[in-house]
Amino acid sequence: MQNAISKLVSQKRRALDLTIEKLAEKAGVSVSLISRIERGEFENISLKKLQSIASALNLKLSDFFTDESLTGIHTLELIAYLKSLPENQREIVSESILKILKL
Repeated sequence: MQNAISKLVSQKRRALDLTIEKLAEKAGVSVSLISRIERGEFENISLKKLQSIASALNLKLSDFFTDESLTGIHTLELIAYLKSLPENQREIVSESILKILKL
């Protein structure tokens, strides 16, 4: 799980064009904490700090605890988009995406 969190924080920070310092400031945590998280060298981080980092990255706390194979930033964005749709639209969009992928 630590690797998934490290990867997600790093990818999302870079996608938002944030430096480690800017992310730390935005999340209200130390630069060293962000740096340690990205290196996978953290233990016992509080949920409050993790929530602050998630919010600063426009993520949900639950994004850190999903299946590790689904933690890419674009995958999470697609899942969030699909979740935001009403069920009937979600099925139509999902079917269309699958058709495109099978071309």
